[in-house]
Order: sequence, then C-alpha cells, then structure tokens
Amino acid sequence: MVARATAKARRAGLQVGFSTATAQELPFKDGEFDVVLSTLMFHHLPKKGREEFGREAFRVLRPGGRVLIVDFAKPPRQKSTFRLHRHGYVDLDKVAADLGRHGFNIVEQGDVGTKGLRYLVAQPDLSLAALEAR
Repeated sequence: MVARATAKARRAGLQVGFSTATAQELPFKDGEFDVVLSTLMFHHLPKKGREEFGREAFRVLRPGGRVLIVDFAKPPRQKSTFRLHRHGYVDLDKVAADLGRHGFNIVEQGDVGTKGLRYLVAQPDLSLAALEAR
C-alpha cells in the first residue's frame, strides 16, 4: 500500500512522506498532527491495541486536533449459510468509551451509509480536569 501510494504521489508531482508503524507506537513527535485518520484498519487491531491507540492519538495531536475512525460496524444477525465474505468489525461505542478514558470527547458518530460502515469523530478534551486525569 505504501509503495503504491508513493508511486501515485510521484506521478502527481507531490512530495509526500509515508511511514509504517503500529497504531500503538507512532513514531511522531508530540502534537505533530491536526488529524489522526483510521480507515478500515481498526478492526484488525486486537482489543489492547485499540485501547493503546487512544493514548498515541492523543499524544500526536495538536490542541484542537481530531481523530476520525471509519470502520465496519457489527453486522445484523444473518444466517451463517448466506455469508459470502466475512471480515472483522468494530463496536464504535466501545471505541468511544476507550477514547474517553484517554482524554477525548466524542464529537460525532454515525452511519456512513454504505457497506455497514460507521464513523466516529473525537477531539482531545483539553480542560484541566481531563489533563490531570491522564
């Protein structure tokens, strides 16, 4: 994916740097980003990794930054014989609770409107009480 993105950026004449790392240990400075984006990746993380992501996202965001997560929601109950493709899913309500424990306020969440995708937007709570709780 990184090789393909690098080639596309080069063809477009853009100078873009790509990095690979785990969501639990981001190799970036504190407060380096305005946005942390996770699209269709969260369901691959183990539960502990999802929890650790909140800590790292908070650390690398600038004040006023935000997190956007888009991923597969838990599908409605289906007959197991009819499922053609199975993939993981994320309970974004649990993710929201984890992010809250790491100092985030949930700004918005809901359905994307296609393929069972849901989204969540969160911002760091920069109040003194929230910072002391961390």
